[in-house]
Amino acid sequence: METGEENTRKEETVKLISAEGFEFVIDKKAAMVSQTIRNMLTSPGGFAETQHGQVTFPEISTPILEKICQYFYWSLEYSRLPSFPL
Repeated sequence: METGEENTRKEETVKLISAEGFEFVIDKKAAMVSQTIRNMLTSPGGFAETQHGQVTFPEISTPILEKICQYFYWSLEYSRLPSFPL
């Protein structure tokens, strides 16, 4: 039986699954860096990705998906820094 805290954690995370079946559980904020994933998770119509909070990528290998996840966190952290003139 899930507690309220476990359910809240599930809503704040997204599971990305590689072609080999490896699962990456990342923060939903980080996943939303990708417009494609954002559309998959927020689109109306009762799609499986929206209901279960997971996205399967049958064409993306585990090492590549790992780098993509790293990029999501990097972008979340550094893309909003102010730019300075050189």
